[in-house]
Amino acid sequence: MAIQRLVIDSITDDDYELIAIHCSLPSYRLAFLLNKSLNLKLFRKKEDINFNYNNDLIANFPLYQYDDHFKYNTYNLFGNKFQIHTGSKSHLSEGLFTNIVSDIYATKYLIPELKNVDYFLKVETESSNFSSTSLVTNIAAISQIITAYTIEWSTLKSKNNLIFE
Repeated sequence: MAIQRLVIDSITDDDYELIAIHCSLPSYRLAFLLNKSLNLKLFRKKEDINFNYNNDLIANFPLYQYDDHFKYNTYNLFGNKFQIHTGSKSHLSEGLFTNIVSDIYATKYLIPELKNVDYFLKVETESSNFSSTSLVTNIAAISQIITAYTIEWSTLKSKNNLIFE
C-alpha cells in the first residue's frame, strides 16, 4: 500500500502592503477622499468585519473594497477602532448639579498592538513591481490625514485578523 503525503511547503503567504492611516474622519469621508485623490473606487461592503470578544461583545469594523482589474490590485480600507456604549454611571455631588450622569464606553481594536492607528489600507497585489512609497506619499498629501506609513505586517502578533475571506 502506497503512502500519500501532502507537502505544505508550497503554500506561501499572501503578498500585500499594509498602510497605517492616522486621521479623525469617519470612514465614509476617508473613503471619499481616497477615491478623489488616488482615483480609486472604494465602496462599502455589505458585510463589515465582525469580531466576537470574550465577554460576548461584538465589534463591527467598517470595510471598503476596490478591485482594480487593470493593475491586478485589491484595495481594502478598514477601521481599527470600535467603541460601544456599555452603560452609564450616576454620580451624586454637592452643589448646583446634584446628579451627574457619565457614560461608559469600551474600545476594541482590530490590531491591538497598533492602538494609535485609526485606519488601515491593505493593498493586495499580484504584480512584483508594485511600490507603496508613491501611494503613501499621495495619502499623506491629503490635508485631513495626519500621517500615513507602511507597516511590516509579518511582524504583527494579530496578523490573522487581516484575513477577511
